Amino acid sequence: MREVLRSLVARSAKRTVRRGWDGAKARAVALGERRSDQRDGRDERLIEQNRRLREQNSRFKDQNRKLHSTLGSAGPPAYNADGLAVWGKDVTFLRDPSFIRAYRRGMDSGHSIGREKDSDADIHVEWRVHVACWAGWHARHLPGHFVECGVNTGIFSLAVCDHIDFNATGKDFFLFDTFEGIPEEQMAVEEKDLGLEANRVAYDECYELARRNFAPFPRARLVRGQVPETLGTVTIDEVCYLSIDMNIAEPELAAIEWFWDRLVSGAPVLLDDYGWSVHALQRKRMDEFASSRGVSIANLPTGQGLLLKP
Repeated sequence: MREVLRSLVARSAKRTVRRGWDGAKARAVALGERRSDQRDGRDERLIEQNRRLREQNSRFKDQNRKLHSTLGSAGPPAYNADGLAVWGKDVTFLRDPSFIRAYRRGMDSGHSIGREKDSDADIHVEWRVHVACWAGWHARHLPGHFVECGVNTGIFSLAVCDHIDFNATGKDFFLFDTFEGIPEEQMAVEEKDLGLEANRVAYDECYELARRNFAPFPRARLVRGQVPETLGTVTIDEVCYLSIDMNIAEPELAAIEWFWDRLVSGAPVLLDDYGWSVHALQRKRMDEFASSRGVSIANLPTGQGLLLKP
């Protein structure tokens, strides 16, 4: 009896092992088939993705060929300077005798920006000057006075004075500047490399030169010193034009905060550095200010920012 039982147990164990082995093989086969299906699915998706990428690349190449063809047929750009190139745009202002005269007045002010000291080279900022002259022409019809913070020798403000015949406006033009460069102590850490280099190559003591430049405009008032300390040293009740170009964020923010409530409705505010990538901190501060006042700043292709006081 004992031998019979051992035989039965042995046969049962063999059947169990065989069933387990057969089940394992079946599962392995099924798993292999699933993995094969998954691989096939992934391969199909990759093939489809590659096909779409090839089609997209072909479209880009076609668009690029068309763009080059269009630009080639258009000839050279109508204007190509100061980081701005345009095709097919009206630039007749560049040939306007009154603009040419005003532009030369600013360009010949004796500055050292973008050129060697004592050079008379044109640094070609015509479109920026054009925007400033437009803003000045608009502002001359508003009540209030003109203000520029960041003057140097007067590249922009002299052009504006000439273009709009400032002496005929009956207004004052308040010109705030150190007239010796950017104050290092006002520079943020991320502004120091650019600011110190600008002081080294572009800015010199220029107060007497600026004073002579503005002598033909008796109501142009030079205010020397750092902003914001100098802002309260003169009385300005209303402002119809505000230009800010001090190259660093701290005094620029102080200036727009000081003058905001003094700006009349419709007054243009021109921010010379706003759209330049190297002046990101200034743009950030100005955007925060504009948002707090419920206004927005237009980012012009010249690199300037422009807003109108509501």
